[in-house]
Amino acid sequence: MLLGTAGALATSLALADHAAAEPVAAEAYDAGNRKDNENSGADSGQYRAPLAAGPGMKWDLDGNAQRFRGNTFVCPVPQDSAFFKAEQQAMALMKDSDLAPQYVCLPHNSLHMTVFDVITQNHVKNKTLPAWLADCTDVSQVSQRVLARLQAQGSGLTPLGPINMKVKGFRPFEANFTMDLTPADDATRNALWRARRELSTLLDVRADNFDTYQFHSTIGYRLVQPIANDYPKMRVLEARLLKLFTGAASTVTMEHPAFNLFDDMLAFPQLWLMPRA
Repeated sequence: MLLGTAGALATSLALADHAAAEPVAAEAYDAGNRKDNENSGADSGQYRAPLAAGPGMKWDLDGNAQRFRGNTFVCPVPQDSAFFKAEQQAMALMKDSDLAPQYVCLPHNSLHMTVFDVITQNHVKNKTLPAWLADCTDVSQVSQRVLARLQAQGSGLTPLGPINMKVKGFRPFEANFTMDLTPADDATRNALWRARRELSTLLDVRADNFDTYQFHSTIGYRLVQPIANDYPKMRVLEARLLKLFTGAASTVTMEHPAFNLFDDMLAFPQLWLMPRA
């Protein structure tokens, strides 16, 4: 239907106003979330800068998962373990605290311990892939090629026995909601580090922190940076949560590690199990 002169002019002005009002994505995100962010916790009116949230990150400031693709080797946390139940309780206490708006907790089904990170979408975007993957243009191509190499050559990896871990302590709450873990015995320590070295050689992937890597189980993410009044509350909450990871919950035998895909932080479907002793 023809609009006529007046209608066409009105439409042109409306489109022009819309285009003029359209901000740069990152600036719009920060401005649009600033008001909500001012009310994160009890100290309303004080702005907390985004930390693990925003464009290109794993989360938005409301704690919604954003698409963040990659592949990795992880051990799921056994859901019948005392450690898993302690992680569940820790989430519940976090969600019931004044700090809750500043964090997001992971779904129970995604709780895991990373053994070896491979590739994320940032490697593809920044063109930092190893030579044998350098022509890949998206994460799906990378994952297909990594899986093919594992299926063809992965049987040569040293078989892994039980992965016995023990609690080391929480990472600082000002940047994390993560429990650090350490091997509970020499057999586990040797097996994990041998697996990391063999995977690094097989896949030609070696992160900058390879030699200093700290095993851990992420319970959640801190979305925003803390302000001064948050620190006493974080110390109190940490002391309370640490009491959950005692006795039987201070150790855990992880499920067997596998090569996994992820589109976000909500699930890590397994594609290929590592050889089992």
